[in-house]
Amino acid sequence: MADILCCEWIKLKRSKILLIGISGSFIVPFLVTVNDIRISLSNPQAPLSLGGIYEDTIMFIMLLFGPLVMALVATYLVSREYTEKTLKTVFAVPVGRRQFLTGKFIILFILVLLFMILSWLDIIVISIICNLFLEVAQINPLSAVFILVQMLKGGILLFATLTPFVYLALRTKGSLVPFIAIAAISLFNVVLSGSPIAGVYPWTASYLLLTGRLAQAGSGGLEGMSVILFVCVSGIGASFIRFQKEDIV
Repeated sequence: MADILCCEWIKLKRSKILLIGISGSFIVPFLVTVNDIRISLSNPQAPLSLGGIYEDTIMFIMLLFGPLVMALVATYLVSREYTEKTLKTVFAVPVGRRQFLTGKFIILFILVLLFMILSWLDIIVISIICNLFLEVAQINPLSAVFILVQMLKGGILLFATLTPFVYLALRTKGSLVPFIAIAAISLFNVVLSGSPIAGVYPWTASYLLLTGRLAQAGSGGLEGMSVILFVCVSGIGASFIRFQKEDIV
């Protein structure tokens, strides 16, 4: 398994998809901070704070930007094997299908956590820089650690909702259908974020669960976790079943 993960990482380093993911992790905190500064300057009653920047950032990451970027990464991990016709080469060595696909999911999980950690780092650095010119409240180690823990939790929840796109990539052997699907889902995230059914829609439920707002959406924590877990397990299970049936010869 270590060799598979190492091989996957080397392939990622040679592609541009890793750069896209890293760039994406920096964009949202930067844009959110710029907007918060604009609001603070126009309204003195809305001071800048580390907690406020985090809350605005995590909303955009969990509901819009994170799913789009990481679904693209998830799709790329699988679809490139078909577009570059490397599956036959991979299975020329003694690598089992389950082991191979498990490596894909592990790499995806690591990349999602890396995406969240870089976003957290960007939040902290930008807040510290802003504090040199404008007062930013709540900048302290305790707040930074709390936000890091929340970002890691968000990464786990985000990964759980990405597994169906691995299946779509396996099913279609490309990236177009999964990308259309995640674009539609992200649009529904925006539309449903304040609706009564947001708590049972997995991609909004993950955000509501992370921020402790499931009750406001009329759903309980167990209900929200159940739909997210169902999507995660279904995506992984369907991917393994599909890949076992795949004709690679």
